[in-house]
Amino acid sequence: MRYRVVISHNQTSSILKFDKSVPTVFVFDAPTQDDLDTCRDNGLQYKVVAAAGNRSKNRNIGLQAIIQQFALSDDDIIEFFDGDRYIVQPNDEFLAALFANEDVDGVLYTCDNDTRIKKYHVPSKGAIVLDTGTLCNPFYSCGFGIKYGAIRKIMEYNDGEFFVEVFNRWGCEDQFMGLVCDQLGLNIAITAEIMLNGNVGGDQNQHDDYKDSLQRYVDMMLLRHIPFRNDTKPSRIIEMK
Repeated sequence: MRYRVVISHNQTSSILKFDKSVPTVFVFDAPTQDDLDTCRDNGLQYKVVAAAGNRSKNRNIGLQAIIQQFALSDDDIIEFFDGDRYIVQPNDEFLAALFANEDVDGVLYTCDNDTRIKKYHVPSKGAIVLDTGTLCNPFYSCGFGIKYGAIRKIMEYNDGEFFVEVFNRWGCEDQFMGLVCDQLGLNIAITAEIMLNGNVGGDQNQHDDYKDSLQRYVDMMLLRHIPFRNDTKPSRIIEMK
């Protein structure tokens, strides 16, 4: 089974672009009346949180809502999306086969305009298992799926949190997740077979909070004794028939 957590911030127009056949929890931290009406009118589940801006906490709240409602198995997939990043090129058959047959714990989805595609030589077909243990790793949280068994391992490592909530501003909570996956030996793939709308990468200087998040990133690496590594391990190419 697949489940979804979508964090949304004044992105009403995107809500109905998420497939209603997949059990989904929308998490709003500053909802408009249109956000709430759209969910209510369409029978969509949502949570409203008091404090705005903590993307890590919002994702964790959505995850807990799914854990509490469903009897999850380790092979179930939970997808996480930003509210303005929805799938424009689905490939459910490919995704299921990738998780079932290729020793993959998590899959990063790419976007229409994605800096990672060229940098990491992401093929147009298939996927690659890549290195998320480098300082500037490619684990971005705009859209990805991960096995519940991997989520449980990450939560144990993070003292009960999936995304570390010390990252309560813009940036770095997802790349820290990449470091944790590497520390735990989890295999993370990236694919262009599942494509989201929009642009990803290269916009960190547009966010005033980024420097603060970057300092927390460094502090957490030191606290967890995670090495500052820039040398990249070879990627494993996955070609699906």
